[in-house]
Amino acid sequence: MEPLTKYTRSMVSIGNIPASVREAFRRAEEERPGAVHLELPEDVAHEDGDGAPIPKSLSRLPIAEEKAVERAVEAIREAKYPLLMIGASGNRKTTTKMLREFVDQIGIPFFTTQMGKCVIDESHPMWLGNATLSDGDFVHCAIDHVDCIINIGHDVIEKPPFFMRRGDAGEKTVIHVNFLGAQVDPVYFPQIEVVGDIANAVWQMKELLEKSEQNWDLSRFKMIKEHFDAQLAKG
Repeated sequence: MEPLTKYTRSMVSIGNIPASVREAFRRAEEERPGAVHLELPEDVAHEDGDGAPIPKSLSRLPIAEEKAVERAVEAIREAKYPLLMIGASGNRKTTTKMLREFVDQIGIPFFTTQMGKCVIDESHPMWLGNATLSDGDFVHCAIDHVDCIINIGHDVIEKPPFFMRRGDAGEKTVIHVNFLGAQVDPVYFPQIEVVGDIANAVWQMKELLEKSEQNWDLSRFKMIKEHFDAQLAKG
């Protein structure tokens, strides 16, 4: 089961069970959440023991470094065509809440990957669509126009190649906001990384952007949104 799980163990004695179960739950819940596997051999299952469950410990994710957040906010503030992308790791309870506040209060349009769908309700007026394997659709027209993408929760298994493509706005500044640093490859090499608890990072950026002046031109995104909504209405 090792290739399929984050953690796998065989219980060789009944005394190992409490610690192995506690560790399995910890591994399953930590970023990125995933499957774990414990094997309980029949002979061990017949043993008697007096082990007690090990309670869950208090654990908090580290927050993003202040200067990294400030550099990201500076890039967003200086951009003319900013766009927010929500990926797989944005799909966490507190992160969803913070992202909704960010979009509502800051007013940056957003799109999602397939694994980031519905982190924010798709009826939201700032939603531009879902980026799938297609190209040249309304979402990709918006992406081609941006000069700054705020990339929330990108996962390496999602579709990122369009990020570095030169578009109407010239070269793009890509801001990577995630629990983990970016996994760089030929098509994904962000210029700014904000690494730490995503919800907290989004909150920090929101607080700083609320107090600043922006020079954004969102007219192209609004036009794309109008065309997109018209196509949806036609079915």
